[in-house]
Amino acid sequence: MNETSETKDLLSLIGRAIGHLQRSIESFEGADEHAGLSCLSTVIRDIDAYLDRLGEDPLVPLAHVDPARLRQSLHHVQDDLAGVIEEIQGPASP
Repeated sequence: MNETSETKDLLSLIGRAIGHLQRSIESFEGADEHAGLSCLSTVIRDIDAYLDRLGEDPLVPLAHVDPARLRQSLHHVQDDLAGVIEEIQGPASP
């Protein structure tokens, strides 16, 4: 199954994100920083892919979810994950 079909609805996105976040934690605990960062980056990309198709998600209207609020919330998640990535990578070289 390709990534596009895996993130076609909010529940799929949440499931994939949870899986990647769990793998990220396991990677960091196992001292595999690169794999942990990769998992976090994947979640950010999956959110982007989902947001591109948010208007097509049949679950959003069924659940009476405000698409604008959902978009804003998912952007906050992306910002938080990006902050974690930046923190782990340390300061950029001048």
